[in-house]
Amino acid sequence: MKKLYTSENRILLYLLKAKLEAQQIFSIMKNEAVSGPAGGEVPPVVAKPELWIIEDKDYPVAERILNEELSTLAKPAKSWECPACHETLEGQFDVCWNCGHSRSNK
Repeated sequence: MKKLYTSENRILLYLLKAKLEAQQIFSIMKNEAVSGPAGGEVPPVVAKPELWIIEDKDYPVAERILNEELSTLAKPAKSWECPACHETLEGQFDVCWNCGHSRSNK
């Protein structure tokens, strides 16, 4: 078993776990329930949630998936115009705040 990634962002870890499972790469999360100063004795760095790959042989593919996901998150998405109401929206939004139209709707 190998540690793949550590992050305070549990949602990111759940997303990565789901993407890995979609590729039949199984993982577990450690320190998932620890929040704040774990009893005051454990430094926060030690208590961050971690994603571990169960089978060592899956690690290279898991690392590639991790890097692709982190790369995607690091790129700012382009702004878009709502085709329904013509509101300009920032790229991270998939639904128009003004009319509720989804970016994926044509």
